[in-house]
Amino acid sequence: MTIKRRIARIMAGSGAALLAISALTGAAAAPDQPWRDTSQTPEWRANALLSAMTSEEKVTLILATNDADFAPLAYLGIPEMRRVDASGGLRGDTGVTAFPAPNALGATFDTKLAGEYGAVIGAEAHDKRWNVVLGPTVDIDRNGLSGRAAEGYGEDTLVNGKMGAAVSAGVESKGVSTMIKHFAAYAQESGPRETLGVDVSERALRELYYPPFETAVVDGGADSVMCAYPRVNGTYACENSEMLTALKTDLGLSGYVATDFDPRSEWISGINAGVDSQSLFAKTDRTPFTDGRISAERVDDAVYRILLALFDSGAFDTPLPAEAAAVVTNDDHLATAVETGEEATVLLKNSGVLPLSNEPSVAVIGPAGADAITGIEGSSYVNPGDFVTPAEAIAAKADETTVSQGSLGDIALPTAPASAFGAGMSAEYFGSTDFSGPVISSGTASNIDFSGAPVEGLPSSWSARYSGTITPTSTGLLRLSSLLSGSAKVTVNGETVFDGSRFIWDFFFAPQEYTLGGVVELEAGVPADIVVEYSTAGGGFFGPRMTLGWQPDSLIPAAVEAARNSDVAVVFANEFTGEAVDRVGLSLPGDQNALIEAVAAVNPNTIVVLHTPGPVLMPWLDDVAAVTQAWYQGAAVGESIANVLYGDADPGGRLPMTFPASTDQGPALVRDSNEVSYDEGIYVGYKWYEQNDQTPLFPFGYGESYTDFAYSDLATTPMLIPASPVDGPSTAASIATTPATASVTITNTGDRAGSDVVQFYAGALPTDAVDTVDRALAGFAKVDLEPGESQRVTVELDNRVLSYWDTTADRWAAPTGSVPLVAARSAVDDQLSSSVAVSVAPTSTGPDGTPGDGTPGTDPAGDQPGASGSDKLAATGSSTVASLGLIAGLLLMLGAGLVVQRRRSHASQTRRS
Repeated sequence: MTIKRRIARIMAGSGAALLAISALTGAAAAPDQPWRDTSQTPEWRANALLSAMTSEEKVTLILATNDADFAPLAYLGIPEMRRVDASGGLRGDTGVTAFPAPNALGATFDTKLAGEYGAVIGAEAHDKRWNVVLGPTVDIDRNGLSGRAAEGYGEDTLVNGKMGAAVSAGVESKGVSTMIKHFAAYAQESGPRETLGVDVSERALRELYYPPFETAVVDGGADSVMCAYPRVNGTYACENSEMLTALKTDLGLSGYVATDFDPRSEWISGINAGVDSQSLFAKTDRTPFTDGRISAERVDDAVYRILLALFDSGAFDTPLPAEAAAVVTNDDHLATAVETGEEATVLLKNSGVLPLSNEPSVAVIGPAGADAITGIEGSSYVNPGDFVTPAEAIAAKADETTVSQGSLGDIALPTAPASAFGAGMSAEYFGSTDFSGPVISSGTASNIDFSGAPVEGLPSSWSARYSGTITPTSTGLLRLSSLLSGSAKVTVNGETVFDGSRFIWDFFFAPQEYTLGGVVELEAGVPADIVVEYSTAGGGFFGPRMTLGWQPDSLIPAAVEAARNSDVAVVFANEFTGEAVDRVGLSLPGDQNALIEAVAAVNPNTIVVLHTPGPVLMPWLDDVAAVTQAWYQGAAVGESIANVLYGDADPGGRLPMTFPASTDQGPALVRDSNEVSYDEGIYVGYKWYEQNDQTPLFPFGYGESYTDFAYSDLATTPMLIPASPVDGPSTAASIATTPATASVTITNTGDRAGSDVVQFYAGALPTDAVDTVDRALAGFAKVDLEPGESQRVTVELDNRVLSYWDTTADRWAAPTGSVPLVAARSAVDDQLSSSVAVSVAPTSTGPDGTPGDGTPGTDPAGDQPGASGSDKLAATGSSTVASLGLIAGLLLMLGAGLVVQRRRSHASQTRRS
């Protein structure tokens, strides 16, 4: 790790001055334990401690999983490595801050805010006695249907890397180590995920799936990486030596690799391939370390990497408290969550109804109370504790509100009782999963509600068909749902209500369960034919399960009346997703589309707020006045959206993924196979739409504001590349001797304060050697501007976007010439156009010491003024050493509180208590 990165990390934390002085002056170390000397580098300390450890102690560290496992190492000062899932807050703890989900953070496009987000997580983790955070997640959202899409930062490589790096740096500023996940090409839950085979090209790995990890490690200082479940090109990621070698060389990981929980890879092969820690799944067999199957050299390398992570992150020198604090959240932490929610909220449509004033009467409709979905199911779920609900937050701002449920949202319905099915349903059971072959058992079922085999004598794989009638108690929409492990198809009067599969119906951590369902229009008291087909195919380790739930009385009519009698109707809609289960499609679950359509028909000022993990189809889009994408907002779920709706905060979000116009758009997610081919190659997300000449519903990077912005004076400086490839790993830094920059002036031309995200997209590269994408995000920046204010923004462009992975040479290649560049507000927008020159760096100097041909003073493509483009501290050579005293003084002032705080919205500063 460079001095520059260490200083940046120290400055990011609270009490920066004290930590800096400790690091600069050193701490006393016992003569027999020199690795405790904090004046030494992490590398020196790791080597010193490694040399003092016995072979048995080294193996103990590699295999240590639980607190007790570390006891034999305590005398060496090695702390217990206490690990917690924490992509958006601390999973499993109470009294913590539940942040908006990571892809909501991605929608902010705000790396400074991401650093604050990470710092709060790091501080709370430490006070709850955790010193290894399992996160952040930088997996690419390949098609929007992955159950874990909300855990990453969207579909773009650069955004994932930049946001992941910022969060990681924030966490590690508190003496807590991060473990970036999941390496690599992990983009779906079905298959199932533990054994799924992914076929992906080397170029796609290098250009799409690897770079976020490199950025998080190199720029964010992440000290460990978790390998993924799937098989990648035939070999499990956790025993794929080619991938893990690339991670530790080309991608720059000097720390360690750890496995996920219970991977299907073979653990001995995994360690030999590059896994360094069995941190999440205990192994007790030590014989492979003594019988030659795992070499002493591999053991030393693994232990050195774990120790380096402990020293580098500060976890070794930041003792955990003796007891976990009961409550670690506070008003400042919650204010950061609310600000994140405000800046994450994307205004997709606004016909002028927003922002609201407090005079109109407002109907609040949908799951807007304590039933609001706050987070993703699985290892990233965070208990929000008591939170201000959307209905409460709106009521605090409006003169008059009416709350009407309208829809229960994406939730499991009560089990349909036997009385709904009259005399019962006839049942036929088959000894196959596809209803083929003879009926092996038959009878009558009073309703559909079983866990395990519903009758005796069934084989391990079977299917069943139930038929009868169902009688609704009211006229209108009858809603049906199921809790399911397996596959099910339900038809009523010949109409398919739902047809799909679930691997599992619950993943332990969140209070809700995965459901599958639909609606059908029926008449009260009139029996309707119903057929339920169930198969064990697609089920998970819980075994067969199906309950058929119902909601016989629609809540929509009452909501319509509330909307009719109000000036404005705000309809909340949601979808619950998470680990182990992929989305079945892009439609809102249950009766929510019907609710929105019915409300919009009686109130032209209908506003839709979407609490979903990503894109949904919007058949009602033309009929509503406004749409906001609010993601999963954690404990900020009420305040952040109310602040945006009422204009106390600008809707600062921009889409970090494309919203398709149909389920046919985007790379396919294959659910019914153990093998999936990423045959779209490098064309993922907005690149896929550009390549296939298709128009999405909303493009990547899109989002409206309550004010207007104008761009002017786009200028670039060239990227200078070495005359010949440099020795060593082919990293992002090795591509160029001088990165390119782009600069633009942004002016707020409206009459309100607001934020904008300028996005610089590079075009096709000047080469015929390979196909390159026609549009790739090369840089971005978020700016906050007062009315009439202008700001000059300069962004360093990503070297990799101006290059491609040469599979023949096994390295990055940057063709010289002119690359198109636009400054834009989305992936389909062109505010200003220019180009970036890629040229060979000068190799000689003139008599006066000035560079020869190739001096980066002007842009050859556009004859535009050159610019330094560098705002970073020099971190090499004697100049850095000479600067340490000055930096220490600066840090003392920072520690005394002379820190310029990031501007927060008025609403965030005045939270409701």
